[in-house]
Amino acid sequence: MIRWIAFDDETAEAIVSRFKRGAAEIQDGDPLDTVLRYDRPSILILPSETPGKVLFARVDSRVKADGEPLSEDPVNYEATGFLGLSDEPVFTRRQPQAATKKKWWQRLTA
Repeated sequence: MIRWIAFDDETAEAIVSRFKRGAAEIQDGDPLDTVLRYDRPSILILPSETPGKVLFARVDSRVKADGEPLSEDPVNYEATGFLGLSDEPVFTRRQPQAATKKKWWQRLTA
């Protein structure tokens, strides 16, 4: 379910008239601070300096509610060469995949 939160009356009226479903909740404060405190994926729409344009930002929480990071995997990096620069790519290690099922013609020849 979509939860609309507006920070002024004009925006709340525009949301209700445009989307016809539900209502817009009006809150005080800074929109960015509110989105950062909200522990669920959110979309922030702010006015732009250019008329008729908006700033559209998607914000996802990367920390669980109890303060632990979502992933315990270490960051993979490898510094080589002069000042850590080299012309060779560094690839992340992929998880081994299960053996793929043979096609019918491969089973007949084996």
